[in-house]
Amino acid sequence: MGVFDFLRPRREKAVEPAIEAVAEAVRANLAALGLRVGAQSYGRRFVEIRGSTSDRLITTPDSKEASGVAVLIAGGYEPPAIVFEQINSIEGGLGRRMVGAVLAGARTRPGLFPCVKVNDLSPFQRDGRRWWAHVADAHGDFDWRITHDPDESHWPAPSEAVSDTPDFLRKREKLRALAVEFGHDPAVVTLSPERKVFPYLGQSFASEGEATPDGRVTIYYDPDMSDARLGCCLAHELQHLRYFVVRDAWRAEPPDGPLHRRFAPFTPELLAAQRGVSNYANEHWDAWAGPSLPRLFSDELAEGGSEPINETIAEVAKALYNWGPEARINVVWRSLREAIDQECQRVMCAPRTAPGQKRGPPRP
Repeated sequence: MGVFDFLRPRREKAVEPAIEAVAEAVRANLAALGLRVGAQSYGRRFVEIRGSTSDRLITTPDSKEASGVAVLIAGGYEPPAIVFEQINSIEGGLGRRMVGAVLAGARTRPGLFPCVKVNDLSPFQRDGRRWWAHVADAHGDFDWRITHDPDESHWPAPSEAVSDTPDFLRKREKLRALAVEFGHDPAVVTLSPERKVFPYLGQSFASEGEATPDGRVTIYYDPDMSDARLGCCLAHELQHLRYFVVRDAWRAEPPDGPLHRRFAPFTPELLAAQRGVSNYANEHWDAWAGPSLPRLFSDELAEGGSEPINETIAEVAKALYNWGPEARINVVWRSLREAIDQECQRVMCAPRTAPGQKRGPPRP
């Protein structure tokens, strides 16, 4: 009988062996610290473990009664992750030892859990950094993804293994097919079962997707997302990647370089006069708080708290995918987007088909 067999109903599928092995190593390591330990599996790819100095398994932050840690062994995430849900220590140094025990368990299967996630709301230390930033430095062999979101719904409750559902699997294959259609490497386009929430303009919003300058795109699974919406979201995020490529090349060349000359006509005044091409893009224009107008290829978020230019160009790609080349798009934004795609292809031998160049519906 496996270590978690007594926790699961007989009708439920067993935890995958590799994930169960890591969970057992984590449990044993926490027990070796003298903690009481409990575990609960959720489907085949999630195991939650709680270790505490209390028989009641108290792990609540700021508790004065007990030290403890709650961690989710999330094999169903993409990539698989160790998620620290709660941690508290009333004994000096125990917090770091609990983290070390958990990560030592993860290391028993090298590469299986490359990512560590934590929503860090801990106080700032004397050096201006939070506690988890120091802990991450001591365990640099993991990919740390640290958020500071007061809305803890950033991490979904693992009530079911979302990534094992037929709808998730179908959408994941559809996303890969779309990536190929757009000429992008499907290996770096991921459908994540997580729910990502981000604060913006004093409110919390669920994110549909994100692109990062390292060339990766993550789309966050939504059971209500249609294939058309999935394609629009991917077109938007891939356009961000193209923008990053050209932006980096523009910044790397001298002021009289070819990219500077090509994009010189797209002045701050010209772009600001056009505003956005969608309600979402115009929200970024309305939120701009910089001392001057946003500039193409600048760090918009740092300078003005929003990204009106970057987001508007991505919305152009989304509109062109949704409506085809006949979409009524402002000529300035259409020209800028085309220039960025052309220069991206020149700089990086970019994908064969731009995200917004999907053919529209056949004409009668």
